[in-house]
Amino acid sequence: MKVAQKINISPKKNTKGLSLIVPVHNGERVIKKSIEKYHSEFSKRFKKFEIIVVCNDCQDNTYNICKPLEKKLPLKTIEIPQRGKGYALVRGFKEAKYDIIGFLDADNPFNLNKVLEMISLLDNYDVVIASKYLKRRGRLQDSFLRRVISIGGGIVSRILFGLKFADTQAGAKFFTRKVWTKIGDGFVCTGFDWDIEFLYKVKKAGFKVAEIYIPFKTEEFSTVRMKYLPGMLKRLLKLRFLK
Repeated sequence: MKVAQKINISPKKNTKGLSLIVPVHNGERVIKKSIEKYHSEFSKRFKKFEIIVVCNDCQDNTYNICKPLEKKLPLKTIEIPQRGKGYALVRGFKEAKYDIIGFLDADNPFNLNKVLEMISLLDNYDVVIASKYLKRRGRLQDSFLRRVISIGGGIVSRILFGLKFADTQAGAKFFTRKVWTKIGDGFVCTGFDWDIEFLYKVKKAGFKVAEIYIPFKTEEFSTVRMKYLPGMLKRLLKLRFLK
């Protein structure tokens, strides 16, 4: 379901806790600034808040930048050898301890006030997802490869899984703990295709989903590569015909 109306959020702190997962691969240029910004904004709204950074196959200084920040922030840094957004998210969600769970990209591309508005929809929905493309201009701002993946992902998700979302790939999704308890096991997709499997499982389980447009900054940091596309398609076909 698409939600377009203006959302008003209370200035009071949310009594529910928020576990924010940040998957990152070689993000030394952006990760410290993003973590500090996430903490600054979300700690104003949530009495209980944690950030879980999952470094997946990082070959740079990302982990060493994050680890010292644990001394002053509610941060947990995890390092895993597997490369892939899906691997990182699943590991992070398993570590999450609060009632609201979600993830944001490592480069903080979204307006966080709008993300907070999005999270407030969990009072009425089980899952809320951001869309960069509910307004046409969004796709024009994105990189060529991101456009290819978003358009291709949209076509594949409709044909194979019957999903009708404007944007399956946006790096901002939040949900209640009961959703993860229900669907959290046995993911087939381990890369950027994870989002499609997540939404497919959510749909099969009958959860209520809201999709809202959130403006984004043109990405200067991205780990998406064209070489990943065949593997993504192979895993999605495997998921579709899995018995």
